[in-house]
Amino acid sequence: MMKATKILISTLILSLSLSSFAAAHPGRTDSNGGHTCKTNCEKWGLKYGEYHYHNGGSSNSSSSSNSGSSSSAPKPAPTPAPAATPPKEVIPKGTVKVNLPSYTILVNGQQVSNSTSKYPVFEYKDITYFPMTWNYTQALGLETKWDESVGFAIRKTSNKAAKLNADSGVPDSKLYAKLPDFNIFVNDVWIDNASEDYPLLVLNDVTYFPMTWEYAVEQLGLTISLDNNKFNISK
Repeated sequence: MMKATKILISTLILSLSLSSFAAAHPGRTDSNGGHTCKTNCEKWGLKYGEYHYHNGGSSNSSSSSNSGSSSSAPKPAPTPAPAATPPKEVIPKGTVKVNLPSYTILVNGQQVSNSTSKYPVFEYKDITYFPMTWNYTQALGLETKWDESVGFAIRKTSNKAAKLNADSGVPDSKLYAKLPDFNIFVNDVWIDNASEDYPLLVLNDVTYFPMTWEYAVEQLGLTISLDNNKFNISK
């Protein structure tokens, strides 16, 4: 019995010695208490490239270290805030919104510069409107008359077209026209302007005439066309 006990004790001492020998082989350890075996690994009971611990190190340290490094990964960029919606345009009461045309305007072959005109040619319901200023009526060979008690009258004439002289100025960035509050006469015939699909309009205290086929060609004897993004009108 005593002999068996001595043998068991000897075996345990040998085993502990081998473990201590394997764990204590030379080489620096990292902050987790271990390192990778690169030389004489069989001598220490290890495989080449095997990571192992010294002095009580454990895989938990490695896991903690890895977890710490993964938490430092860059965070996704924040989602940008949606663009602000522009405020809805409020059209003044009693007016209609009109726009500068995107096409070129030619009067008797002479190009009109809307950007430098106090009374620009504008567009309403896809119809071109001309200002009935003195310069425009002379260029189109028309006769107009204004009487406060009678209203506005426009007539076809046999007059020759004159050169268009621009009414210099700068148009407003937003254009709002209104229905005239006076009578309208075309070739001495009263027009129920309020019921017209394309009524005469007033902008900056000037009466504007719609250049529809009925008015421009049939009533006023003008020639109009829209080709290649150019609106042509002539006498």
